[in-house]
Parts: sequence; structure tokens; C-alpha cells
Amino acid sequence: MRPKTEKVVFLSSITSDIGIALAKRYLADGFIVAGTYRSKKLLPQLEEIPKERLFFCDFADRTSINNSVEAFKKTGLRWDTLIFLAAMPQPLSAFFDCDFDVWSTAMHVNAVEQLRTLHAMYPLRADERECNIVFFSGPGTNKAVQKFSAAAASKHVLLKMCELLDAENHDLNAFIVGPGWTRTKTHDEILADPSVSDEKKRETEAFLAGQQGTSMDDIYRCIEWLCSKGRKVAGGRNFSVVHDRWGTEELARQLAIDNEMYKMRRSGNGWRSK
Repeated sequence: MRPKTEKVVFLSSITSDIGIALAKRYLADGFIVAGTYRSKKLLPQLEEIPKERLFFCDFADRTSINNSVEAFKKTGLRWDTLIFLAAMPQPLSAFFDCDFDVWSTAMHVNAVEQLRTLHAMYPLRADERECNIVFFSGPGTNKAVQKFSAAAASKHVLLKMCELLDAENHDLNAFIVGPGWTRTKTHDEILADPSVSDEKKRETEAFLAGQQGTSMDDIYRCIEWLCSKGRKVAGGRNFSVVHDRWGTEELARQLAIDNEMYKMRRSGNGWRSK
């Protein structure tokens, strides 16, 4: 893990449950922390962060995004690590049953507007060293989750964008992390939606009833290990906090020599190929 530092971490959607947990851990490790919020009611949990480093941002509003970037620019800070945490699970209905405008908004909140923010924030990075871009994946990476198409498809957009960003920018370490089942208020949103599938409802209820879930410490340690290893190991890849052997030199060595690992690929390409 890194020593105490004056590097800057920017948490987009800092008042999400994971955002608050990460902010506290980065502060404890000596980072300068900044970020965006949509609701003021959770800001008291982040009172250690100066108000001028917290910026209102609604990912459904392009003007709001631009204003938050401009507000960060005025601080004079240059970010080293940029972490995106915005999430909109709705619509929780089959594709042809949902309101397409809601579906489109979810695609934008979960992917497109996060990329808009990244595009605007790129000139504000600490350009004298390699910087980190961290996205979060979600359900649907390895199978089709019913009535969850916008949330799942948007995460695949981000997964592929990590690979594209890595190919185009040798100064960025861009990767995506799957935290697994983690206790957040998103589960309450899912259960409160009458359109949620029976399968998703049962899974969520079972998790909340008896499983501890991924710890915030593990999520933080995984991200920091991937940042510390840099682009050669982490860049362009999709990691699982729960299942991957992050933190080990064995995995770091394998990733450094295998450019195909943990990326979006079609399985079985070589079968009876011409």
C-alpha cells in the first residue's frame, strides 16, 4: 500500500455508500479528497472534507456536470485518481416493457455521462505522472440478468472503454472493478420497485437477510493495489474484488505477461477456425 501522500483522489458520487467509505479511507491515508454529490443530506458524514472540494452534480443534467468540473478547476487541484460511483438500477423491467426514456437515462447516468465527466476532467489531471481511472461494474457481466438490461449494458460500455482508454493513453491506468454483493442502499431501491424480477428479488432478500457481503476495506485495498501496480498490470482490465487474487505478486506477474487476461473477449475463437 502507498505511504501517506498529498495526491488527490476525486470521487464522483462521493455520497454513495461506497463513496463515503472510500473517502474516509483515503483521508485516513493522507490523500486530498474531493468529489461530487447529488443530495446534501449525507454530506455531514464527510465533514472532514472542506466544502469547497465538494461539488453538486446530477448525472442526468449535462449543465450540472459541466458546472461541477468548472468548480473543481477553480480549486487549482490536479487529480491523480478519478473514481466513478454513480449508479441507477432502474428500469427494473424487461426491455420491451420499460419506458425507453427511463432506459436511455439509465444508460447515460451509468455510462455516457460518466465518460462525459472523464472527458472534461482529463485536462485537470496531474500530468507529470501516470493517473488512475476507476469504474465500477455490476450484475450481468457474466450472465444475462433479467429485467436489468440498462444497468448491465452500461457496465459493458465502461468495461470496453477501459480497454480503449488503455490503448489510446499511455499516461492513464484505467480499469473497472466488480465489488460483488456489497451492502448499499441500492438494494433497498431494487426491493421497493414493483417491476423487479422474482429472481432478483429473491437474491437480494437472501443477501440482506444473512450475508455480510464484500467489505469496504477489501474494495479500498483492491483499488489501491491496482493503482500501485500501474497500467502494465491493471490497465484496460476488469477485476473482481471477491474472486481475483489481487494483492499477490503471482497475479501481477501473470497480468504483466498476458495482455488478454481480464478483458472483454469472445470465448472459443480458435474452434474450427478457417
